[in-house]
Order: sequence, then C-alpha cells, then structure tokens
Amino acid sequence: MTVRTRAATAPRRRDSAAERSRAQTRSRLLAAGRSLFAERGLHGVTTHDIAERAGVAAGTFYLHFRDKRELLRVIAGETISLLRDRLDRATRAARGSREGVPAFSEALLAFAEEHRESVRILFSRDGDAAELQADVLSELAGSLAEARRQRIASRELAAELDPDVLSQALVGMLARVVAWWVEDPRRALRETVARTLTRIQLSGTHPVPRDAEE
Repeated sequence: MTVRTRAATAPRRRDSAAERSRAQTRSRLLAAGRSLFAERGLHGVTTHDIAERAGVAAGTFYLHFRDKRELLRVIAGETISLLRDRLDRATRAARGSREGVPAFSEALLAFAEEHRESVRILFSRDGDAAELQADVLSELAGSLAEARRQRIASRELAAELDPDVLSQALVGMLARVVAWWVEDPRRALRETVARTLTRIQLSGTHPVPRDAEE
C-alpha cells in the first residue's frame, strides 16, 4: 500500500514542480513586459527583448503568449483589476458619498505611485496602445457609472447629473492627470494632486464664492 501511494504521488509532485516553474517563467515575462512597455512603448519593444530581459529563450515567450499585444492586454487586465479593487475598498470604507471622493482620489494616486510602470502603460500617450487604453478607460467609466446609479437608486445621491456622461468626463480627467503625474512625480506632491482632484469633483471648476454662499 505504501509503495502504491508513493508511486501515485510522485507524478503529482513532478507536475506541481513543472507548474511552479511555468508560473515563475510567466511572472518573469510579465515583469519584463511591464518594464519595457513603460520605458519604450509597445512599438519600441519586441518579443525577443522581453524574453531576454526575463532571462528565458526567445521561443519560450510563445509558450505563454501569442504576441506582445496579448502580453500587453494581460498586463492591462491585471492592472485594472487591482485598481478597481483598490478603489472599491477605499470608497466602501468611507462613511458617505462626499467622504468617498477624497478616499477615491487618494487611493488612485497611491496605486499609481505603487504601480508606476503599469499605470504609465495604461494611461500613457503611446499611440500604439490607444485601442487598449480606450477599452480600459471605457471599462473603468462603466464601473463608475454603475456605482453612481446604485447610489442614486438608494437616494444617497441626487439624479441631476447623468451617470454615463459624468463618468466619461471623470475618467478622461483622471487618466490625463495621472499620466502627467507618473511621468515625473516631482511635478507635484501626491497629496497636492489628490486634494486638487477631490476639490474638482466636489466643487467643480467654478465653485460658488464664499460671499455668495453667505
């Protein structure tokens, strides 16, 4: 019985080791792609470049990805999933919709700082990745619009602003600001960028003067 058990578990152990090795190689390719795409853009990178930086044979790339565009889409998909999770957690922790705005801005900038390479790929002005970026931004805008509809339905927010139009406007603004900031974080303190984005969302670009409020 003991012999049969060992014989039965040995192939599984070999399979497990092979799976771990494959996962590690894929992880290295993803890391290499992230770094190179952030540095050079999609057009300036070849699959050979990615394989070389990952420390694997050129042909190994094609065991994991069809081409560099597929690799880029995987990177974008993983990044947007992590970003949405971070933003959802930040806004859920806020006690109300107004408190959720600064939480959203701060979480977005913190994420951009921690995942600078991935964010540069998502929000860059690289024309070769424009189609992918449009898909990512549309997905993010759709999530924001749906969240706003839910808050309108629960009467937490008024229905004076169309959720779809507002979400498209917000995503366009946020993407441009984040792209500008991650190119060179010395342009402004993270806290300054987050505070400015928050004020724009809460007060608009033409806030009511204090005298008029009184």
